[in-house]
Amino acid sequence: MEKRLKILFLTPRFPFPLIGGDRLKPYMTLKHMAENHDVTLVSLNHGGYPDQNFIKELTSLGLELFPIPLDPIKASMRTIPLTLLAGQPLEIAFYNHSLFGLRVERLLKERNYDLAFCFFMRTAEFIKNKPIRKILMAEDCRTLYQKRSYEETNNTKQKLIRWWEYRKLLNYEPKTMEMFDTVTFVTIEDIEAMKQYTTVPNYMLLTNGTDIDKFSPNIDNSKRKGILFAGKMDIWANVLMVERIAKEIMPIVWQKFPDSELTLVGANPSKSILALASDRIKIHSNVPDMTPYLQSASMFLHPHSGGSGIQNKLLEAMSCACPVITTPTGMQGIPAVDGESILLGKSNQELAANVIRLIEDKEFAGQLGRAGREVIVNNLSWEAVYRQIDNVIEATMLR
Repeated sequence: MEKRLKILFLTPRFPFPLIGGDRLKPYMTLKHMAENHDVTLVSLNHGGYPDQNFIKELTSLGLELFPIPLDPIKASMRTIPLTLLAGQPLEIAFYNHSLFGLRVERLLKERNYDLAFCFFMRTAEFIKNKPIRKILMAEDCRTLYQKRSYEETNNTKQKLIRWWEYRKLLNYEPKTMEMFDTVTFVTIEDIEAMKQYTTVPNYMLLTNGTDIDKFSPNIDNSKRKGILFAGKMDIWANVLMVERIAKEIMPIVWQKFPDSELTLVGANPSKSILALASDRIKIHSNVPDMTPYLQSASMFLHPHSGGSGIQNKLLEAMSCACPVITTPTGMQGIPAVDGESILLGKSNQELAANVIRLIEDKEFAGQLGRAGREVIVNNLSWEAVYRQIDNVIEATMLR
């Protein structure tokens, strides 16, 4: 599109530093859009105003910035009346911030925006009723996510919370989708899942990308060692995967290879995860850069069960040519082939067998890693995502 647009962009979390997909995706999207359009960002920041260096990082992209502090305690308190009386899911009510809404209202009155973007459904409340062309970057089908989450967990508290969210989302999510000109998801599976609830919106694929230059192989495969899991350790789905690896999968592997070492890397590990540390389980918390671990591990083990969307950690591992073992739901959105560029398993026994196979066959492990990187380079680089962003904008402006 040749016309330079005026775009309003809303995010529920300040998109810097680049920790987690909920910061990385909007940051890279904003970076690309600011090259061709005039972009205003309104963003919540948990705990107060962002660090000045973080603000400079975003304004250096060439966009106008309005950060809004969010007090997590006050946000938690207002979720109760909003979810009970207004029917909002907890994750929507938590981000229903009055000052954020006022800032959006004022900008819409003062500026003649051509287009509005909402990153995540958590910001949709502030724009969904406005008479402006609008795009919701939904990323994943939240109804599917919560349904799978409550079905998979055995934790009573988590099961009740996620069942509650699922019931609320059944009504809320489809109605919200219908109020946007375009709704984007990161996988075809999420689009198909959402179509079960409503087919009115114009759904488009807008996948996630990877920095294929940063996440690149730098050592010979024969020098790779250890089994790796990496991810934010304060996310319930990751906690479940860590426990499954340490308590159910690795004991099978250790029966044949007792010296195999498991490395867990990620932010904010709980006491229960830290308690897993031993001679055979190494834990590295809050590391500044995940790349060296992905470059040196012999494989990435990811026993995904439930959830939705695309797993950024797998994109980064594959881009580093680290062989990946996951489940069918774990590879959603990744056009890899089982046995050629990724290894899949459903049960603990199947996943453990894949680990043992890679330990025993270094040549095959190297081939798998190289093929996995080729999948990412050809399909899931940021340049590929930028082309999708441009297509989404053009299609929305033509409607």
